[in-house]
Order: sequence, then C-alpha cells, then structure tokens
Amino acid sequence: MTHVNVPPQSGSGRYYVRPGEHSHNAGRRTAEQNRNRSALRIFRLILLMIGIPCVLYFCYTLGDQYVYQAYENWAFDQQIAGHRSVTFADYIREKTPVGLVLGKTAPETAVRPAVPAAKTEPGTRPTPVPPAEGALLGRIEVKRLNLSAMVRQGVDAKMLSVAVGHVPSTALAGQIGNFAIAAHRDTLFRGLKDIRKGDLVTFQAPGETYTYQVLATKIVKPSDVSVLRADGGGLIPASSASGDQNRILTMITCYPFYYVGAAPKRFIVQARLLSDQARSAAHHAS
Repeated sequence: MTHVNVPPQSGSGRYYVRPGEHSHNAGRRTAEQNRNRSALRIFRLILLMIGIPCVLYFCYTLGDQYVYQAYENWAFDQQIAGHRSVTFADYIREKTPVGLVLGKTAPETAVRPAVPAAKTEPGTRPTPVPPAEGALLGRIEVKRLNLSAMVRQGVDAKMLSVAVGHVPSTALAGQIGNFAIAAHRDTLFRGLKDIRKGDLVTFQAPGETYTYQVLATKIVKPSDVSVLRADGGGLIPASSASGDQNRILTMITCYPFYYVGAAPKRFIVQARLLSDQARSAAHHAS
C-alpha cells in the first residue's frame, strides 16, 4: 500500500488538511477579500470626495462672515469718526502687515454736503425715507453675551449670511413702533441662547446710540408674524409710566439652537427703549 506524506501545518506536528483549506478554496477566499477591500476603498474615496468640499465650503462661509464683520465694524468706526468713505484696501493696510510695506494712509475727514429740507405741508411731519436695500444701519451689541454684529437693511438669504438683517416693514431704531431684526442662530445670534430678562442691548447708529432692556422671550411658529406688529404682538405689557412704551426692539432667530437642518420654530427676544434716566440707572446697576 502506497503512503502519501502530507506536509505538516505550521505550528502542528500532525499531518492533515482541514476542510476548506484546499488550494482552490484559498483562491476563492482571497478573491472575495480583494473584492471587499476594493469596495471599501471606493466607499472611502466617495466619502472623501463629498467631505472635502463640504469642509471647504463651511470654512469659506465662516471666513467670509468673519472678514465681513471685521471690516464692517472697522468701516463703521471710521464713519462715526467722521472720515471719508473708506475701502477694503484701506482696511488691509490698517490691519495687516501690508501697511508696513505700502504705508498707511490716514482717512480724510468727510465734508458732509448740505441736505435740503424735505418740503412738507404746514402742521405735518416729514415722512422718513426708508433705507435702501443693503444699507448699513448700525451695530447691535449685548456686552454680557459678547455679542456684536453689524446690521443692514433687508433679510434675504445673502444678507443674513454675513450680517444681521432689519425687517423692512418695521420701524427703525429709536422710532415709535417695532424695530425688528433677524440673524442665524448658528452664527451671529448664537449668543441669544443665553439671553435673560434685564439684559441691556445697545444699537449704535452713525449719529445716535439707543439702549434697550430685554423684557421678554418667546418661542413661536414661523407662521406667527404677530411679533412684527408695531406693538410686538403684545409680548411686552404696555407701560403707562414711559413715553417710550411703543419703542420696541425685536430680535428673531431660529430655534432650537442646536437643531440640525432647518429649525422648525423661532426664538423671539423683545426689549423696550430706555429713557435717558432709566438708561443711566440701568448702566450703573449693570
């Protein structure tokens, strides 16, 4: 009888071949493993191709908003100081090392042209001209929350991607009525998640600074536009003790703050303009 010696398996002193370890089975297993690795590599490549553009776009939007806000704050300060219209090139020379090479140019003082008074009928007040779309209105600040942002006219998607927007159908700062502004919850108005009653909100316009005190917050549905009414939808009780009872600030953002996707509700903050005496007392208290 002829005997066939089978080579011993590694680490074993016995001569045998385990089921499934024949050469044709080993080739099949190798081919399946290669196919699995190939599919995994393709899947990883697809995720990488999707992920990199998403990250780049996210970084671009944050950078665009940061640069826009930084430049607008600087330009606004120049305007308040009475300087002539400045450009982004002036900002680069002022705030970056480029100014050391090219030299800094001092902004010239603006010469304000005389504006003819509006013609009105005797006994009537002139109708204020609404700001143009995109016009710079001022800067909103809540110091306790370290919130500071530029406010422009309009609330379209492009405007809200870089600034706080003023709802055109509402009053302007300091006017009788409801000064309503809006911004995204995950950027400029993220700090409103920590707002509380009694906080002071200042709005600095080129020629005046207005101080409001937060009196109420509310969560509403997007369809609830009553907060845009002149009385703010009755969220703040009417006050008979102040002539500023109808001078309201309404700040609007989406809610919940950490919701992924289009948030289903709106977070409303309402404040009332303080009189000079109340403003002084509130600032001393804070």
